[in-house]
Amino acid sequence: MRRLGDLEAEIMDRLWTWDRSATVREVVDDINKTRPVAAVRPTAALMEDGLGESKDRSAALRHFVEDMSQEEVAALRRALRNMDRQTKP
Repeated sequence: MRRLGDLEAEIMDRLWTWDRSATVREVVDDINKTRPVAAVRPTAALMEDGLGESKDRSAALRHFVEDMSQEEVAALRRALRNMDRQTKP
């Protein structure tokens, strides 16, 4: 098993300390209080890291979105629709 990187360890420390599920936004906002914004990798890269480690990508994706607000889910749906439009000839 590979060792967690610095940012990954920071994220996991927060989740273990909080002892509850949290949205990506909550974690990013909390990290941004103590870490320069430029040092925080984009959320998409964090998601890709998590998906890369998962044996069941569908389950991992469900886990990422289960704690999203309705507004975040709506924004994700819009982004997926826009992406789908861009990839169709």
